[in-house]
Parts: sequence; C-alpha cells; structure tokens
Amino acid sequence: MPSTGEQRTLSVEEFCTFREYIHEKSGMYFGDNKLYLLQSRLAKRMDDLGVATYRDYFYRVKYDTSHREFDELMNLVTTNETYYFRNEPQLDAFATAVLPEILEAKRKMGGPKTLRIWSAGCSTGEEPYTLGIIIKEALKSEPGWNVEIIANDISDKVLQKARAGEYEGTTLRYVKPDKLTRYFDKNGEKFVIKREIKALVKFVQLNLNDTKKLSMYKNLDVIFCRNVMIYFSDDVKRKIVRAYYQALASGGQMLIGHSETLHGISKAFSLKYYKGALVYVKDEGGKDEEKISGSSRRTSTQVPRVASSRAVSKTGAGEPSGATKALELLKKIKARREAQEALAGKVGG
Repeated sequence: MPSTGEQRTLSVEEFCTFREYIHEKSGMYFGDNKLYLLQSRLAKRMDDLGVATYRDYFYRVKYDTSHREFDELMNLVTTNETYYFRNEPQLDAFATAVLPEILEAKRKMGGPKTLRIWSAGCSTGEEPYTLGIIIKEALKSEPGWNVEIIANDISDKVLQKARAGEYEGTTLRYVKPDKLTRYFDKNGEKFVIKREIKALVKFVQLNLNDTKKLSMYKNLDVIFCRNVMIYFSDDVKRKIVRAYYQALASGGQMLIGHSETLHGISKAFSLKYYKGALVYVKDEGGKDEEKISGSSRRTSTQVPRVASSRAVSKTGAGEPSGATKALELLKKIKARREAQEALAGKVGG
C-alpha cells in the first residue's frame, strides 16, 4: 500500500505558492519542471510531522516564528552534495597561481600579513577546509600570516555538521593519503579535521538573498561561490554578484562553478584564465555601477573582456579571440570534471 506521502499530489497552484515564497525568502527559483521534485521532497517531511496537506505545511513554514521549519525546508530543496578537493583543476589553479599572486602582492605592499577568503554556500564544510589545507601548505615556511576563511550557508543544520568537522566515505575520495594523515585525526570509521585547520575557518549562517548582511563583507581577497548560483533567478544573481564585487578588495578574485558563467549577469569583472580554471577579477579602481549591476544591454557585437595572467600578443586575423578561448577552456574543464566524477562513481560502486 502506498505511503501517505505518495498519495498526495502537489497542485500547480500550491507549487507556485511554495516557489514564490522560497524565491522571496532565499532567492532560489524552481522552474515549472521541478513540481514533482518538490512534491516528493516535501512529502516525507510532512509524514514525519503528521501534516495532511501541502497547504497546511506551507502555513506551518510561513508562520513558524523560530524559522526552524524554514531551515528544514531549505535542507529539503537544496542539494548538499560536496566533497574534499572538488574540481581539482580549479583548486590547482588557486594553489599554484591565484594564491601566490595575492600573497606576493601583499608582501610587496609591506602591510599586515592578512588573507581573507569567503566560501559562499559552504554546505557541510568540505570546501572551506580544503582551502584551509591548501593555504596551510602554501604558508608552512612563512609563519605570521593571519588567515581568515569565512564560510556560510543558509542551513544551520549543515553548518552544525561543518563545525563538527567529522567525515567518512566518498566525501574523502580525493584526499591524498599524506594529507589525510597530516590534516585529519582518525576516530573509529570517521576522520576529524585537525584543530589547526578548523581554527582558520569561521562558519556563519547567511541567506545570500539578505542584501543588508551581504553588505557587511569587505576587503576580501578571494571569493569561492561554486555551484551555488545555479539555484537563483537572474535578478537575484545580479544582486549577489554586485555584493561580491563590492566585498572584494581591489584586485580580488572570484571563482565560480565550472559550468557557471556571469555572462548576462555582470560586466564588472575582468576574466582571467589559467590552466584548468577561469577566474573573475576586480580591477584596480573598480568600475561603474552600470557594469556592476549588469543592467545595461549587451549588443551582439560586444564580448566580455578577457585578461590573461601572461602578456598576450595581439590576436591575429585567423586566431580565436580571448573570449572564444575562454569559452573553449570552460567546455574542456566541464568535460574533464564530468569524466572524473563518472570514474569516481565507478570506483565507489
């Protein structure tokens, strides 16, 4: 006999009610094709609570002054799939190019030895801890740096797991044995991230749709926002990217998911390409608000400006433009990542 959850049907009207509420509160947007996905994810939670209808559950979420049920709803509708050293080519570019460039620039300035990183949408903590390991190894022969990795997620539930720092199974599949020994303590079947890495990371609950709280972030050297903006509508993406731009220090850099792009969202950043990664850079002196907001229309003849980490000769008549090269590189990165994940799936199976 089918369960209570299977007998329920989420009507189009109810789906739209949930969709609009979720978008208003979090910025996340669900297309029409997500109705059955939302229906199935809500049904089990409703069974656990003994709630009979989707309408009743909606009011339970809406009028819960503790916001705990909204947090549960966010857990239901988001995919918290993550793991250590995810998208290794991109992290290699960060470790071998982005990070050394920033550190060298700070050394030349002669100011405080501070490094500030933002891991946006950090889920259960694998990304910020991965960054902590990379930074720790880069600075192991140069003590005295003040490193702060700010990691946020909308869900307090996943942040509790992140703060605990206990991991097992496939989330550790790309951690090399020497790093597993060096940066984790074994506790039964689990591996616990060591205190020296934990101390670098500050976890904060944050709704990226909260403009006021986003404006509090300043003078960041690098922002990681990977596989997060795929959930948001374009209007919310523009608002978030504007906040990222303003949060970065001059010359700061941002990395997004390998399948994501700021095309049509913002023209404020320069695009810098490395082997295995594309990085968005806040130019010295910044740009005007029109470009930050992405409000101006781009004509068919305009292309994003692409900067290289090396001196590049002028493009010849028969050579592809910088933008074309960047797009080709993005496709290669995506294909390589999909191949890695497919291989990992076979090994894990």
